[in-house]
Amino acid sequence: MKSDHRMTGHLSLITGASSGIGEQFAKQLAELGSDLILAARRVDRLETLAADLRKNHGVSVTCIPIDLSTPQAAKDLFAKATTGGKKITCLINNAGLGKYGSFIDFPFEDHYSTLQVNVVAPTELTYLLINHMLAHGQKSYVVQVASISAFQPVGFFSIYSATKGYLRYFSETLAFELRKTPIHMMCLCPGGTYTEFFEHSGQKITQTGKATMMTAKDVVQSSLIALFNGKTVFVPGWLNKLACFLPRLLPRNLGLYLAFKTMNRAVERVNLPSSAASPLNANSHTPSK
Repeated sequence: MKSDHRMTGHLSLITGASSGIGEQFAKQLAELGSDLILAARRVDRLETLAADLRKNHGVSVTCIPIDLSTPQAAKDLFAKATTGGKKITCLINNAGLGKYGSFIDFPFEDHYSTLQVNVVAPTELTYLLINHMLAHGQKSYVVQVASISAFQPVGFFSIYSATKGYLRYFSETLAFELRKTPIHMMCLCPGGTYTEFFEHSGQKITQTGKATMMTAKDVVQSSLIALFNGKTVFVPGWLNKLACFLPRLLPRNLGLYLAFKTMNRAVERVNLPSSAASPLNANSHTPSK
């Protein structure tokens, strides 16, 4: 079911817009009438997407190439996005990174980049855009794209799980603080979704894993309905909802172990770093007592 809420007259800024969930937000918000500012590293893909959206929906689309892993990126993106007095009324913080493997398998620089993209950049963009939205006073939306790992951390996804948990708590508290303003905040927590994320994180989906996957189109379609209905935290898909509820009933160590085993059945680890033979190799891990 599609949302019948119109976004004509809105201007949406979407990070990580060149593929996957970000690309679907661009397509579906354009279909609802929103003008767009698309941000990602791959400008060629952004321009191709922008041309299609202009042609198919008659909306204005601006492309901004940006690497959010650099410390100044959020400020630069905000400055470019608001140039000429543009009034942004929707922010989709979708860009994200994650490496699948034990914490010590990867150089710390990889973890730093994940923290920068998943936590620092969306926090700074949210700060800048909330002030911007309060100043212009129009009805506005902010969506933080997290994960079901915000409810249950997953072994060998330590930094990624921690950053998504941060986004969930950050969103819930901000939604409360902003409840009397024209800004609505929502945290989207999808489960396994067919995107390029798996290629970059070092994972390959197994046949077992495919049984629980959703398409990016379905994730975004349901999330927009939830956003316009005022949801603060939204988990798409009934299996994902169940996966977020069950950890409340389990001891923490058991929850961690079951999440680890479930992930191991759903994905295979590929592109192993040279240090993967460390004593924390995922295939030999057992729960602590």
